[in-house]
Amino acid sequence: MKKSKRSLPAGKGMAIAVVLGIAAVSIASLTAYYRTMDSLTPTEDEDTSSQNTWVFEAGLDDSDDVPVNNTRNDVPKEPELREAADDVTIEAEEANKPVVIEARNIMPVNGEISHPFSNGELVKSETLGVWKTHDGCDILCPLDTEVKSMSSGVVKEIREDPLWGVCVVVEQTNGLEVHYCGLAKELDIKTGQNVQEGAVIGRTSDTCQAEILQEPHLHLAVKQGGKWIDPMSVITPAE
Repeated sequence: MKKSKRSLPAGKGMAIAVVLGIAAVSIASLTAYYRTMDSLTPTEDEDTSSQNTWVFEAGLDDSDDVPVNNTRNDVPKEPELREAADDVTIEAEEANKPVVIEARNIMPVNGEISHPFSNGELVKSETLGVWKTHDGCDILCPLDTEVKSMSSGVVKEIREDPLWGVCVVVEQTNGLEVHYCGLAKELDIKTGQNVQEGAVIGRTSDTCQAEILQEPHLHLAVKQGGKWIDPMSVITPAE
């Protein structure tokens, strides 16, 4: 009696088929990988001998799709571009700076300083009896003394203030804004008029009610960059 051929159990046959399938896929993947690597050529830069940049041999052109190696000497580096931009910014800032004409400032009247600039500190007002800042300086002089412009400029404003009396504001060409306070109402100048250094802009009077109990004087105040400064700090010393 002939022996029949032994057949594999169904479960073992299925397992062998799966293993063979996985092996076939792995072989196909390895074959594709090596084909791709064979189509690549390592390029080495002079300055980076220890690093390689991979590029495709076929289809090379000057398009933007090809990665740029930033170590090449003919490619601008980011720091260089930033320095160039900074230079342009500095040049623009220099061009936009306001031009300040250097000009001297003379004393508007001759006399001693009775009450100096307080530089933000509180001082007691002899007339008002309160503690307040003194944002100018008081120059002693007789009533009806001619008040001269400290420097050349334009009459920015003429006003009659209830405390400081008749005030003339001159915006000078050297960047200073000068306030002449306590003047007589009769003036020979008008708003918008150009004045030169030494030009008479008014005469002292008793219109300054905030300091009426003091000796006759000119209340002189100066602004620079929108801030009150000591008027005497910008007066040019007499030769």
